[in-house]
Amino acid sequence: MAKIFKHSTDVAFFDYKDFKTLQRYVNAYGQIESRKKTGLSESQQRRLATAIKRARHIALLPFVASY
Repeated sequence: MAKIFKHSTDVAFFDYKDFKTLQRYVNAYGQIESRKKTGLSESQQRRLATAIKRARHIALLPFVASY
């Protein structure tokens, strides 16, 4: 498994309006990638999940992938 970033500190803040950055952390099925794959710390992963869920709620990201 290849990590998306080399260092966990590459992204310090996740903005729910920046859907292009958030798409990098969502797989082809629309699921949030795990910490092992993203290489983020626990607190960063929680902030990422919150930002993705907010972006989904206001329809910037899809809840599921379209087939």
